[in-house]
Amino acid sequence: MVPVAAVTMTLDDLTGKILGVCGKDRERVAAIFSRGSLVSGDSRFRWSPIDASLGEVSALLERFPDYEPDRSFDPKLCVLMVIRDGRGEFEIPREVGLQKRFLRRRNFWDEAMELIASLTPRCERYSYTDEADVFTLVLSAELRDALGALGGLLRYSSLEARIRRLRGDRLWLFSHRPDRDR
Repeated sequence: MVPVAAVTMTLDDLTGKILGVCGKDRERVAAIFSRGSLVSGDSRFRWSPIDASLGEVSALLERFPDYEPDRSFDPKLCVLMVIRDGRGEFEIPREVGLQKRFLRRRNFWDEAMELIASLTPRCERYSYTDEADVFTLVLSAELRDALGALGGLLRYSSLEARIRRLRGDRLWLFSHRPDRDR
């Protein structure tokens, strides 16, 4: 059993959690508000039911970004790389990719972002849970080899080994928006 934690959330924070589950479906959002509970992953959220009209919910949802399929990838805004390989998915956060190995001048993140930006990733969706646009690339053999060659720049040997043995087929890039105020 996991202990229960009482957390005070703003309406925007709660709405963000709900959008992470059902997207910008105002009828579903209104139904979840009125139900007073939400299960998201391992977390269960409960609150006093909120009776909101569809108009009020629509006005609230206007404050949240929409998916923009034509959005272009900006490597400076990217905060997370997720790679799917034969053993599942693994993540390389920007903070980890920027760390340099001892006596190295370059880092994995900057080199990988330069390579990836030249391939023009496609905007696949907006993740309300991560508050980020999600861009995707198919991992071609050339891209897998190039990322594998950059593996020696990673500070952590377990990540280096995983990226060098990469046999994945897809890469996702999570990018925050420059006007993100949340």
